[in-house]
Amino acid sequence: MTDPLLAIEGLTFRYRRATEPAVRDLSLAMSPGEVLLVAGPSGCGKSTLIRAINGLIPHAYPGDLSGTVRIEGRSTVDLRLREIALTVGTVLQDPAKQIVGATVEAELAFGPENLGVARTEIIERIETVLDRAGIRDLAGRETAALSGGERQLVAAAGILMMRPRLYVVDEPLANLDPATAARLLRLLRALADEGHAVVIVEHRVEEALELEPDRVLYLDEGRERYLGSTEGFLQIADPDAVKLPFQVILDRYRADADDGLRRPEDPTDGTEPARAAVEAEEPGGIPRLSYRDLRAGYGAHEVLRGITANFGRRDIVAVLGPNGSGKTTLFRTAMRLLEPTSGTIEVDGTPIATRTVPQLATVFGYVFQSPSQMLFARTVREELLFGPRNLGRDPATFETIIDDALRRTSLDDLEEIRERAPLTLSFGQQKRLALAIALSLQPPTLILDEPSAGQDHRTANRFLAEVTAIPGLESLYLITHDVDLALTHADRILLMRDGELVADGPPSDVIADEERWIACNLRPTSLLRANAQWRQGSGRLLDSEQLARRIVAQERTAG
Repeated sequence: MTDPLLAIEGLTFRYRRATEPAVRDLSLAMSPGEVLLVAGPSGCGKSTLIRAINGLIPHAYPGDLSGTVRIEGRSTVDLRLREIALTVGTVLQDPAKQIVGATVEAELAFGPENLGVARTEIIERIETVLDRAGIRDLAGRETAALSGGERQLVAAAGILMMRPRLYVVDEPLANLDPATAARLLRLLRALADEGHAVVIVEHRVEEALELEPDRVLYLDEGRERYLGSTEGFLQIADPDAVKLPFQVILDRYRADADDGLRRPEDPTDGTEPARAAVEAEEPGGIPRLSYRDLRAGYGAHEVLRGITANFGRRDIVAVLGPNGSGKTTLFRTAMRLLEPTSGTIEVDGTPIATRTVPQLATVFGYVFQSPSQMLFARTVREELLFGPRNLGRDPATFETIIDDALRRTSLDDLEEIRERAPLTLSFGQQKRLALAIALSLQPPTLILDEPSAGQDHRTANRFLAEVTAIPGLESLYLITHDVDLALTHADRILLMRDGELVADGPPSDVIADEERWIACNLRPTSLLRANAQWRQGSGRLLDSEQLARRIVAQERTAG
């Protein structure tokens, strides 16, 4: 009898400085051709499981390990990381931590070169992978000039170059527009059909189900809560922790209402969702941020092509569009992190040329897509105090600033968080720390680039609810590929494509043109279609819980 490709038996691991294990008594086996979806709330042990599979535990992360992880019958304890990499290829959550090549071709060649693959074969593999990963248009580009989503695709292509038997993919959808995400899922499905195995960790379960996983592992507090078919998983999964298809949520509300477990009353009473502390824009006021015929790019590659737009002083705006369409570049120019080639930018009616980057940081709390780009201090406490100290804030307020920032980002309950080294945190925790750093500066406007990356459904929604309720916060600008998050939290949607602005208006108006929506690599989600069917009015859409309760209330009223 042949050994399974992956065999985990009784895996328990506690990080060196932790008091409790990150995973407890996990067991599973995988054979070639299988796809395993791993889901669960933030901090449930998903990243620890991945590190155990690819050998980073125990070779790079010290701690107390019990149980075994075997790759093709051999324990990862007895294998070197180089040997494990021949069988297991990992795509990390944060592509900035994975990409080392200066150009796309150099990045693709890096892995095979280190394995001693012949130059002629590397060149042949590059040609094949450029087409298979759908990144032919990125050939010749510098990796530093790529968008976050483009880097994610290049990182995945780099693993294809290695030709492993087991692909481990950690939350790949967060940085990708919906159409590109679907393309990546089709590629992973094809790899499994060819005899490879795939482990995918993902919060956005609705999209990940397109991969048609053979089994789902649902983790909670480091333990296996469920391991089995997709159908069984959908019956027990927590919709607050993972993003489920809307029909699943609606069916649960209907069943609970029939059993008397949930009140079916419509919580909105026909009104729009509350805006919390961010007040409506005053007509005719000076915009917080204004662009006029803006053009910008990297070297010879032009990214923004004549953008003209205003962002209000009291506005919740979400910017959507394909990977590489210029969303992040738009706000980098506002912070003077990238100088435009032509056009003008004004902040509160004043040209940004009159302000320094530190001065702009007092207006905009900017959270990068890759949190590691914002972290450099020895401890979390030092990270949070760096900005307030340099801005000359009163030291007597420091502890209050730290407490408030940690609480609003749900980091306050982590063990000894203030003295933790930032880079030892998980990607999701680093993302929340980057948000806390921005909050510590107490700016009137926040710019959040992919705020839901690394966060479970509950944490992402709780964070945005907390942020919009912050006293003194005037405006919030989001860059996101999470369509439902944008449509249920923003008052305005800006659609970008090929460096140009193609739509600007209330969510319900922007999504009305489905042809344009799809042309921007966006796909109608189950929640979007349900809102279109059941909800009346303009503006923001209802979230899954609000809409499910409204539908059940209407159905019960109708008898």
